[in-house]
Amino acid sequence: MTNPAPGNDPDDPDRIPTQAELDAEDLAEIARTSKDREITERYPQRPVDPGPPPRALTRDALGAWIVAVVTAAICIVYSFATLGSIFERLTERLEPDMGDVKQINPGATASSMAHFWPIMLLTGWIVTLALSYPLLVGIAKHHSRNLRSIYSALVLVIMLFTPVVADLLFNYPGVPSAMRILAWTSFAALGVSVLMVFRSSVGAWLPPSMRVQPLRVFRG
Repeated sequence: MTNPAPGNDPDDPDRIPTQAELDAEDLAEIARTSKDREITERYPQRPVDPGPPPRALTRDALGAWIVAVVTAAICIVYSFATLGSIFERLTERLEPDMGDVKQINPGATASSMAHFWPIMLLTGWIVTLALSYPLLVGIAKHHSRNLRSIYSALVLVIMLFTPVVADLLFNYPGVPSAMRILAWTSFAALGVSVLMVFRSSVGAWLPPSMRVQPLRVFRG
């Protein structure tokens, strides 16, 4: 049996590695370090104790939300209390436009729409406002950047149809102008609430954004 040449035995503790072996070890270490760094950057660890949530989130954003809900609630209660009058006013408003459409009964079509849309708008207003509260509270409770995004998207939806409610339900001579003012106050308060959850103090307190990096995904 042929014995390995001196210095070539891999089990020899005094053996000096070749340059090729050293280069291979360096490349393996670089690859491992790079992979660990990519995983850390892609999935950053959350701090164990982020500290108390900033006041912009627990006080300012919530306070603006409360103002929005109170003013909206007044509008909603008034609308349901005067629902019959709303149906009549909206029917009178829609019927002239229906007269230009052939093959329909203008009066019946306007009445049907006038009885459908106020209920849908008011119900949607109630549901979306109710859903926004646990999302807003959950941002601070769960230390969640995703809940902030969902809350902001939902509030923007509410803000989109609030002017429609103010126009279709309250923009009439017989309706107190305070109803339109309250509806727009709710709109503005919701906007302030969204601005508060995006203040720099809130962004610094929330965990880092875990953005997907396409080039790394394709390479991985």
